[in-house]
Formats: sequence, C-alpha cells, structure tokens
Amino acid sequence: MRFTSLVTLLPALAMAQEQVPLADRVQGWFNQVKSYVPTAAPASPIEKLAEKVTEKSVTNVSLDNWQSILTPGPQAEDLLIYITGGNKTCFGRCGTADKAFKESVLLFSADPTSPHLGYLDCEANQVLCAAWSASAPSVQYYQIPKAPAVGEERAPTPLRNIYLNATTVTPATIYEIHAKKTYEKVPIYEGALHPVDGWVAKYQLNIPMGYVIWGLGAVPSWLFMIGISFFSRTMMGRRAGPTGNAPRAAAPAGSAN
Repeated sequence: MRFTSLVTLLPALAMAQEQVPLADRVQGWFNQVKSYVPTAAPASPIEKLAEKVTEKSVTNVSLDNWQSILTPGPQAEDLLIYITGGNKTCFGRCGTADKAFKESVLLFSADPTSPHLGYLDCEANQVLCAAWSASAPSVQYYQIPKAPAVGEERAPTPLRNIYLNATTVTPATIYEIHAKKTYEKVPIYEGALHPVDGWVAKYQLNIPMGYVIWGLGAVPSWLFMIGISFFSRTMMGRRAGPTGNAPRAAAPAGSAN
C-alpha cells in the first residue's frame, strides 16, 4: 500500500523538481551531503586559505617609475604588466579584458610563486606606450635578472609581448600566462624598442622618440594633409623655376643695326 502511494506521488515530485532551478537543486544536494558530515570536522583548507590570502598589490606604471620597476634587484624576478587603454588607445574594446585582469589578481594573490603585477593605462600614458610600441589589451611579461655584481655587465631582460583577445579573454587566460607558463609559447622580443635592451633605449632615445610618435599621432589628419600639400607645391614651384619670358640677350658689339 505504501509503495502504491509512493508511485502515485512520483509525477508530482517530478513536476516540482522541474520548477526548481538547477543551481538551487545542486545547492540543496550539497547541503544534504554536508548534513552527513560530523559537525566536529575541521574547516576546509580552501576556506582557511581564503581567510589568509590578501590581495596582491598592482603597481601603476608611468613615465615617473618605469625605470625603477625594470631595474634588477637582489634576486631575479618575473613581472607581468597588463596594458589597457580607453576610447582613443583601445577604441572602447578593453572592458572585458579589464574585468578579466581585475579578477585574475585574486588568482595571483593565492599563488605564492606569482610574478609582480603592473598596470599600464595607455590613455593616461600615451608617450610611454608609444616609446614601448605597446598596444591594448595585451600583457608584457618580463624576466628581470638579478642585479649584477660590481664590474659585471647587466644580464639581458627577456620580454614577451602577449596579445589578448578583447572579446574572449578570461581571468584564467591571464593567470595561466604564469601558472601554465603559456608565455613560453611567445618568442622573446629583441627589437630596437625593447624598453631595456633595445638600441634605442641604450642611447636613451626611447622616451624622446615616444614624444615624437605621440606628437605625430596627435596631429589631426586634415592638418597633416594640408602640410603635405603645401610642401609638395613649394617643391614643384622650385623645380619649375621663374615664370614669364626670359630676358633677351644683348647684341654683340659692332653688330649691324
């Protein structure tokens, strides 16, 4: 009799289950499982870790401090700089990447082996981004060597430019650059615009060149075209020479009238 009553209740129970969202059902099952665990059981190690973890600091990179940030210290260390921008430097496409980076900071915070973190806003630091040829959204991953001893030369600073997909990037994508060493899949940049090892930086021309590139980019296109037009007309005028009839040569002495 009891079995028959239970069978008749099954359709009603199934309909009731369909009305409950899946997430609530999973949470309910989880709570039921927890009810079987003795109350004296110790807290989860993850919960203990979450209580102890403090958010990792992120250094804002600018013209004032970039050299000190990339200067070698007593120990070799890795540095991950997230590069972003605004409407002018990222065309409004960095929102998803910005959110992903902010959330990835929590992942880095729980990892004692994680690199130092930096944040470069190209909207506020256009000269520096121009000097580094940095684009947003992207990540620059540095492996800063140990400071050289007296009389020794500074070791190279490997740099990898990692470009992020502005629409599909996730916190895990950024965190795995370090955790899974996905940066190793990207070739080391050894070009002239390397902030430390490039020949432009060695001659201390990187920041002046950044100002030049930034200045050219700040000139409106219509003004640039007017300048080119004026220059081309001036050059054409010089090539054409003076206009009008050339003066007649004087008659030689003693010639007949």
